[in-house]
Amino acid sequence: ITDYSEPDWVVTLLSTLVLGEEPSSVAYNRADWGSGWSDTDGDCVNTRHEVLILESLETVVLESSGCSVSSGRWYASFSGMYINDPSSLDIDHFVPLANAHHSGGWAWSAETKASFYNDMTDPQHLIAVTASENRSKGASGPEDWKPSDFTYWCEYAVSWINIKTRWSLTVTSAEMLALR
Repeated sequence: ITDYSEPDWVVTLLSTLVLGEEPSSVAYNRADWGSGWSDTDGDCVNTRHEVLILESLETVVLESSGCSVSSGRWYASFSGMYINDPSSLDIDHFVPLANAHHSGGWAWSAETKASFYNDMTDPQHLIAVTASENRSKGASGPEDWKPSDFTYWCEYAVSWINIKTRWSLTVTSAEMLALR
């Protein structure tokens, strides 16, 4: 947790990161990270829809099955837009799977990779964003991509650092420079 009242909070936060320039010789394969959104609590609502429910600014309406969201209202932080149609949203891995792989996740067990894929313990780990922003970001880190809404850049950097630190993932020097 960052103490934003501390004058050197940026330096303190950046100091939690570990530089790691060596790329993994293990090729990234998305299938290694699991089969997709899971339903860890067995209520028929998978991680995608759990995130939509949590992030909706108003009470969501579920499909008749009770397993998926049919409507609500979301603020898509990357674009700064309000969205009413859940099909217009993707659930973004804030630190993309490929980036996590190249930052040390390649060595994780299948269980740890699946936990990263569906992690809901940190509200910034998985967020609802417009499909176009998610596709624009792809597997890029902050050295290559930033949200179109520049007012979100600082929060984006802080969330990126917190996730990388929490999961003991490394950053490149270009990534560190962009985060600064």
